[in-house]
Amino acid sequence: MAMTLFLRLFFIHVGLTAAATVEYVCLPNATCGCSLNSAVLTRIVGGEQAESDTWGWAASISIGNSHICGGSLISSTLILTAAHCLMAIKSISSLRINLGSKYLSTIRQQRNVSNVYIHQDYDSNSFANDIAMIRLASSVNMTDHSIALICLPSVVDTEYPPTGAKVVAIGWGVLLSDDKTPSDTLQQVTLDVISNSVINCHNSVNNNDVQFCAGVQEGGKGIENLTSRL
Repeated sequence: MAMTLFLRLFFIHVGLTAAATVEYVCLPNATCGCSLNSAVLTRIVGGEQAESDTWGWAASISIGNSHICGGSLISSTLILTAAHCLMAIKSISSLRINLGSKYLSTIRQQRNVSNVYIHQDYDSNSFANDIAMIRLASSVNMTDHSIALICLPSVVDTEYPPTGAKVVAIGWGVLLSDDKTPSDTLQQVTLDVISNSVINCHNSVNNNDVQFCAGVQEGGKGIENLTSRL
């Protein structure tokens, strides 16, 4: 899905280093959002490759051997993803979910799909409520240190996340606008939450209650990303 990626929300302590990097370190009492290794992001225009075992909830959704979208593991049997990824699926028996590896070419844990649930108010024109759930046919082995659950925000404030907040997008999207082949290696990039009143966002956000805008206002990272919110 190119670089149309889910916002990854988790409880962290952020540390800055002299090398212009940001390190996301788990809080001691966190029960989700904690991977085996801390994620370190540099201020590289266009993003960068993720290190191994830093985003343990990242899931690759594929048809056969072809990656079609990313998702996030929210329980041992549920994947959160985008509704538009599943609208054209003719049979869920063709879907495979791969977890535990930053490489598409490496299968660590793979699961079949027993059901999909698309948000009843999903709008394919505006992409409002672009959210879906995938139920796995069997549970993920959560004792695998490469696997982790993402945290979900427990907020109802329509202004969440606040304008100016730093968010991280991850995925196996294409690296060039004219490319059709997804990256084999998981990518990561830091984005800013941008006010929906900014002209580029205003022209794209159709529902302020369920959508927000994130990207780089001066360009350079290839995304002005719209992400529906539960």
